[in-house]
Amino acid sequence: MSILFIFLGIIFFFALMRGSFSGSSNNPNDGDNFWHLKLTPSNGFVIVLLVLVILALGERVLYDLARVFVGENTYDYFDNLATISLHALVILPLLIAAIIVNVYMGEKRQKYAVVLVPYFVAALGLSMQLAVQFGVYFYNHHTQAEFYIVMTLLTAICSVAIYLIQEYFNEHLGQ
Repeated sequence: MSILFIFLGIIFFFALMRGSFSGSSNNPNDGDNFWHLKLTPSNGFVIVLLVLVILALGERVLYDLARVFVGENTYDYFDNLATISLHALVILPLLIAAIIVNVYMGEKRQKYAVVLVPYFVAALGLSMQLAVQFGVYFYNHHTQAEFYIVMTLLTAICSVAIYLIQEYFNEHLGQ
């Protein structure tokens, strides 16, 4: 799992650097887009480093919480529902808080990007880990038909949600 997070960090670093050297832009909305933040390579390095540190800290906190509340012998990321539920109780509020802070700080995102971006990306990374844990648990404890039905429904729900959110922002931002 750690290799996945390191790989995601490297991809994120290069994605941030993609627009960093483009110089100044005449478009006033460039600072509103997450990928158009004007960052230097040193800022990108600090962001990636902070993301990896936050992920490592989050992993250790999740491990210790599961060890304390679930027990020494029952700790398992994928087959113990109590562990997965405990992780959800920690990760989901962090994700919600990260989204709320990023939405409310949208006007000042360029100024606070070095701090906001790592926490948001770390919350997304931990959320992806939680989604994988739930998926593996569901796959191991249900039939293939149930698995495909649920995953198809989740895909449809997420696709519709993304469409509706995009439509809402296009109407309100006038794009």
